[in-house]
Amino acid sequence: MSKILENVAVESKPAPTKRIRRSAEESRRVILDAAAKRLAEQGPEGIRLQDIARDVGISHPAILHHFESRAGLVNALVDRTTSQLREKLLGVLDGEDDKKIGAQMPSLVNNTFEALSDQGTAKLLSWMLLTDSGPEGNPTTGVMTEIADRGHAARCKLADSENLPHPEREETMFLVLLIANTAFGEAVVGDYFYEACGFGDDPDAPRRFRKWLGEMLGTYSLPDGFPTDNS
Repeated sequence: MSKILENVAVESKPAPTKRIRRSAEESRRVILDAAAKRLAEQGPEGIRLQDIARDVGISHPAILHHFESRAGLVNALVDRTTSQLREKLLGVLDGEDDKKIGAQMPSLVNNTFEALSDQGTAKLLSWMLLTDSGPEGNPTTGVMTEIADRGHAARCKLADSENLPHPEREETMFLVLLIANTAFGEAVVGDYFYEACGFGDDPDAPRRFRKWLGEMLGTYSLPDGFPTDNS
């Protein structure tokens, strides 16, 4: 009888998890993917190394091997998200004719909101700033100026095609600031303000707001809608 029980116990014992061999680059990507998923679902407090290690199927020390600390993982996650946002926005700007800058604006707005609000990046940046745990430099500085430069060049080219004065460089940067600050604000206090404005029971309100903002800024970006260097 005891022999039978021993056999049953052996048969019911779960098979050991097969270790997945990954390159260092692939391991970093998988860890960052898991951290990004937890950030989007739970916010900055969801980025716990032991939980991420369990999600990925590796040990806690393995994460420390690649990122040295939780702060290192968080900084790498911010850098990757910033880089992905840059690629998306430049892809929109470079993938269309410059004469369609107004039509590009809804995509620029939506991609920015997705990166900062939907993926939890803005909450993470807020937490890093409030706790003074962020990187030494501002990871978004180069991205914002690059997007502003590319967008401004497109607006100037469009103005030239219609024999109109160029828009002001500062005014284009203000457009970039408006989009970034609005997306950041929605991520941090958006639910509170949607409810305060009567949209608490309307889950589609954020999508409509983004669409409205993109279309409004698209119209404003056209030659007839912006202030010029000569104004």
